[in-house]
Amino acid sequence: MKDPSYFTHNSSKEERDILFEYQNIDISERPKLNLLGVDFDNIQRNKAIAIILDMIEKKEKFHHILMLDPLKLVNMRENKSLNRIPKKASLVLAEAGGMDWAVKKLGKQLEEEITLISILMDLIRYSEKKGLTLFFLGSTEKVVDKMFFNLIKHFPDIRIVGRHSGNLSKERELMVKEAIRKTSPDLIFLGLEFPDQELWIENNTGFFGKSVVIGTWNTFEVLAGMVENSTPEYFQIRNLHWLWKVISRPWKLGRVFDVLRFYFSFAFKKNK
Repeated sequence: MKDPSYFTHNSSKEERDILFEYQNIDISERPKLNLLGVDFDNIQRNKAIAIILDMIEKKEKFHHILMLDPLKLVNMRENKSLNRIPKKASLVLAEAGGMDWAVKKLGKQLEEEITLISILMDLIRYSEKKGLTLFFLGSTEKVVDKMFFNLIKHFPDIRIVGRHSGNLSKERELMVKEAIRKTSPDLIFLGLEFPDQELWIENNTGFFGKSVVIGTWNTFEVLAGMVENSTPEYFQIRNLHWLWKVISRPWKLGRVFDVLRFYFSFAFKKNK
């Protein structure tokens, strides 16, 4: 699989791989930070992966893993239907980019700048070796098919029990929900737009059984090998891929205003 410079992650297969020794990582303590009234877990990536794998192993209930970025943050603060989502999520992680800038403005520090693609690659690699089952839902049929063949090419033992595009009619959606219920996958990767993805998770928990669900937004294109250097270097080196995604879609003007609201919420705070 192409490793696009669009994202940076170090999920490499080392001689001694801490990923497969996750039981040795202490997950008892999960310090929190708060931005604009929204709490999130301030932990390193290896602990986040250990927490997710522990959820899968114990299979006690459905779990939602929420990746929080500036766009989601400003909307979750102001929208009552979205405000409850991070409170219900089992794990909330700040995605690298604008979040670490805002945290520093408050005189604090993220334990690690985590990217969504690094989380996904760790989970995919672990799943192949340990036989975990995966279900992919989102993006277009072309992207999903290309992603599927790309993944089985580079992870030949991966167990993908379902894959569907995000273009769902009511009948198709019912079929997908039933497929999720019947296959009971360990991990569900949901690649829809915000806030559709988070609301879909919120409204369909009854079909997830004891799966772990992660909203992946546009990363299916990355896993399909279709995204390469699409973000200008200025945004890459500052981990501002999310910002480029917003401003490169001017027809979604509301999101531009969301980004400005986020910026002005912290711009004039002095670093403590």
